[in-house]
Amino acid sequence: MKKKNPYYNLRNNPETCDMILKEFGLDTCGHIINGHTPVKEGKGESPIKANGKMLVIDGGFSPSYHKTTGLAGYTLLFNSYGLQLASHQPFTSTEEAIKNETDILSTRQVIETEIERKRVRDTDNGQELIRQAEELKQLLNAYLKGYLNEYR
Repeated sequence: MKKKNPYYNLRNNPETCDMILKEFGLDTCGHIINGHTPVKEGKGESPIKANGKMLVIDGGFSPSYHKTTGLAGYTLLFNSYGLQLASHQPFTSTEEAIKNETDILSTRQVIETEIERKRVRDTDNGQELIRQAEELKQLLNAYLKGYLNEYR
């Protein structure tokens, strides 16, 4: 039996993940996203490691991996509601999908839910939009007070 690289054991340890996050100057509440590593879900392996600190999201859409992994990979989804991991069943062919009226079957698993949804105003772009809106209000106010001349 081939001996696995120690990484495969260490990535299951939350303390190891905390050390890695700290080494990169990141908050230990964060996640490590590990791609390009097939997850053998068919043999009971989970893509969620170290109590959710590490997520293994190999795309796995390549048919050559389907027998090894038992599925067609994962997609990590993040939006204002939180973090989800979608696992995909293998897609056989376009012809079969049309004939049987099937699609890629995906299952979503909630990893983390935002207690308070992030809004556009909570982002860097949102702060820039707020600043621009304030400038426009000041410009309008100056125009209404007659501080600006209108030339045609």
